Amino acid sequence: MIFDSDEGRRLADAIEARACADMYAAGVSLQLRSETVDGATLLFAPRLPVTYFNRVIGLGVAEPATESTVKAALERYRAAGVAEFWIHLNPAARPPKLADWLTGHGLALPPRRSWAKFLRGPQPYSPRKSTLRTRDAQPGDADAIAKVVCAAYGMPPFLAPWFAALAVRPGWRFVVAEADGVVAATGAAFIHGETAWLGVGATLGEHRNRGAQSALLAARIALAARAGCTILATETGESIAGEVNPSLNNIRRAGFEQVCSRLNFAAKR
Repeated sequence: MIFDSDEGRRLADAIEARACADMYAAGVSLQLRSETVDGATLLFAPRLPVTYFNRVIGLGVAEPATESTVKAALERYRAAGVAEFWIHLNPAARPPKLADWLTGHGLALPPRRSWAKFLRGPQPYSPRKSTLRTRDAQPGDADAIAKVVCAAYGMPPFLAPWFAALAVRPGWRFVVAEADGVVAATGAAFIHGETAWLGVGATLGEHRNRGAQSALLAARIALAARAGCTILATETGESIAGEVNPSLNNIRRAGFEQVCSRLNFAAKR
């Protein structure tokens, strides 16, 4: 497969959407859920009023969208009581007038207007050596992983059980980096057939700039290769006004190929 193609762009969205839908299935006690509308995946988190947790992946990608599809998605979020959400627009989405439909319904590009979408094969990656010790996570690490994710991203503690459940959920594999025997950073891989989605990368503030995330990327790439994966996907926000973007730099150094910049259309309050 040529990654820099519409086929690659569609696959990148499909891998992310599948992982996110499974992730939300682990958080039903927190009212997290996903729905599919005409091939698009809608993520709902009414208790988390931020766009990252409320967004649409793959609109017009698996099959051409219609204006009725757009209206149906908007109505689903209104019915769920979610005022702030994103609808991602992949360059492979059809029809070309889809962007006009989104703006016509009041959506607009926010300051974080785009995400970079990436794919790579399973070839090994050898980063610079981290000062932290990296290993595969064990079931007993679930609570520590949850605490790191919530603390690193400033998430409310009530989300910890969600990430603890994810750490032991079938299909999910976590790796951790330790400082003096204590989990200081983590990252996940969702394995599905021959594909893997890499996400949930988090490092405690006091342990950043020690090479943890590069080491964890390498560990997850190796893990996915051992699982027989041939295509790995990930994504991150693109820089605003030349800001330093460690996540973007780490992903590129790890040999991921950027397949597109995907626009984020934000609903207005």
